[in-house]
Amino acid sequence: MTTDPTRPVGVDVPDHVPENLVWRHSIDEFTRELDDPYLAGARLHNGPDIIWAQNAVLGKPAWVLTRHALIQEAYLAPDVFSSDRQNLALLGVDWKLNPLEYDPPEHQAYRKILNPFFTPRAMAELDVSVREVCDTLIAKFADLGGCEFISEFAEQFPSYIFLDFMGMPRDKLNDFLEWERVMIQAADPMKKFTAMKSVLTYMETYVEEQRNNPTTDLMKGLFSARMDNGSPLSEGEIMGMCYLLYIGGLDTVFSALGWILRHLALDNPLQERLRANPQDIPQAVEELMRAYPVATTHREVRRDIHFHGVDMRVGDWVLFPTFLAARDPRVYDNPHVVDIDRRARHITFATGPHLCLGVHLARRELKTVVEAFLSRFKNIRIASGEHYSFHTGGVFGVDRLPLEWDAVRDS
Repeated sequence: MTTDPTRPVGVDVPDHVPENLVWRHSIDEFTRELDDPYLAGARLHNGPDIIWAQNAVLGKPAWVLTRHALIQEAYLAPDVFSSDRQNLALLGVDWKLNPLEYDPPEHQAYRKILNPFFTPRAMAELDVSVREVCDTLIAKFADLGGCEFISEFAEQFPSYIFLDFMGMPRDKLNDFLEWERVMIQAADPMKKFTAMKSVLTYMETYVEEQRNNPTTDLMKGLFSARMDNGSPLSEGEIMGMCYLLYIGGLDTVFSALGWILRHLALDNPLQERLRANPQDIPQAVEELMRAYPVATTHREVRRDIHFHGVDMRVGDWVLFPTFLAARDPRVYDNPHVVDIDRRARHITFATGPHLCLGVHLARRELKTVVEAFLSRFKNIRIASGEHYSFHTGGVFGVDRLPLEWDAVRDS
């Protein structure tokens, strides 16, 4: 480390980081400076393609890739930008979130076991369950002229689907929602830890019960699976998969739903077009996912590399902000405009070996909700005199979204 009198006291900048790339701010605070975190974050496009942020990940510094092309390239280089870590080690476990926290070739070996349960065909078989959950939740407020979308629908919808998919009792919903809220929103680290520990305790009991009498195809598959060397999955490997499915199945989908319904509430012409042309809904959902990615991940540099003019060293953290990739004007014309006729690819669900395992389920869930709300309600809007609220961080999410509408049948 150097001691440079031009640099702020208390900020240690590694020797290999040039002064002109040091950004002495917090990514979280920066993205909360405007009413829209995507517009706030996009201001970074006015600067270098790569910066070194003083506070980027969990209060720690990291390189931040600000361009779609660089983020995509880094996703495709897991030998350099590694996912190999143990985020749950603080819980006293010796296993990893599986396969998320493994690099190739281990990643592919574990993913091969899970892939059959997340194919488009497998997800199509969940269609009836997904629609049933959606309709049941909407029925509770359909005749009230409005709802608080996050607490009354978005949180509950993917949670019920996850419980059904895993074969867990639906009466665990309130516990799951409480644990999730604390894990996402609590400022006190001990409260977060307690919630994470509660999830772990429940998962351990659940896996043990399922071992003796598996009730779903997924759990039967995990207990009967064999690695390439013929060995069964260990207790820790199964726990890692189940805990990851809990995290991935809840937070990202409900967060995406919040942004999508907020956008529709502010874009009545799009609502009208999709009601008149429901065949356009899948493409609209794809474009909305492009415009509103929710998850930002990070990697650790595994070997020294000169990456697009920047010297990165072993152990450096690198942030992959999908909210910047999604709004990159070098890739998308008018990137802040939702244009459902746009046929552009996106990396909202990552790319390469770590492409999101649940992407097909997420698309089905989002499409089902958009269809249901547009077919039942017209002129969906943010309730008069109300405002939405959101959080940033590892996942961009809407915390509160009061909506009101007119019934379609009254038209």
